[in-house]
Amino acid sequence: MTLDQLYYVSQIVAAIVIVATLLAILWQGYQTNKIARAELTLNWWMAAGAMNQSVIDSEDKAAFMTRVFDPSAALSREDMTRITFQMHTHVGVLQAAYGLGRRGLVEETPFELARRGMSGFMRSAVARAWWRYHRGHGYEPEFQKIMDELVSNAEAVSRLAPTGGEQSA
Repeated sequence: MTLDQLYYVSQIVAAIVIVATLLAILWQGYQTNKIARAELTLNWWMAAGAMNQSVIDSEDKAAFMTRVFDPSAALSREDMTRITFQMHTHVGVLQAAYGLGRRGLVEETPFELARRGMSGFMRSAVARAWWRYHRGHGYEPEFQKIMDELVSNAEAVSRLAPTGGEQSA
């Protein structure tokens, strides 16, 4: 084998090694993205779970949420302030799940389950009124449609229920 032939063989081997290295890097990037997506999904779940638990982790908070879902209960000014912050938080969590899922950064399940949770929360007439007032405050049009659908469905259930339809989530 001549020196030129050895040179060509070494170039072919080098090209094969480079292609193999690039494929290995591509595979590693794919695996890293899968791991990061799973980790972000878990982090989102942990934060949303902690937030949900904090809504009812004392008798006072549980009594407040009961008043929110009771159509016959009169809400104080303080209650209305609390529900405003609760709604900002709950809608924000749903919007985060929507945005992360739309970008493929988390699994699809968090958004669907958060959507179901918000559907239950929208059984409250106070929550529905909050959304109608705040819906135009910087939410993405597609997200607004999702929330509007949840509110419409909750209002339909409310009209059909013999007791006014307000229930706890």
